[in-house]
Amino acid sequence: MYHCIKNYIKSGGVEISDIQKRTFIEIRKLILLSLASGQKTINQIAGETQINWKTVDNHLVHLLGKSLVREAFSSSYVRIFELTAFGKDYLRKNHGKNLRISDKKLVNVNGGVLT
Repeated sequence: MYHCIKNYIKSGGVEISDIQKRTFIEIRKLILLSLASGQKTINQIAGETQINWKTVDNHLVHLLGKSLVREAFSSSYVRIFELTAFGKDYLRKNHGKNLRISDKKLVNVNGGVLT
């Protein structure tokens, strides 16, 4: 499954749809880079990366299986994700050692919400 970006180009009064597809690798890279700035909800990741909420959710399942992210908090209303040590190492290896990775927390380890 590919995530589509539609760019509309006006040419001679005719609108042409130019569809670019992002690969799984590109989508997962965007999700991991989004989490590099700290814990986030699926909605926050989707908004920041311009990826559909359900697509983000599906790819987070894959990244959880690869131990690159972990669910820091889960309730019936919200799920919060963060990078694991493996995820941070993966980003540093594949996207530059100078990449700034933050440990900004939305929730404590024990599940308490920070204000």
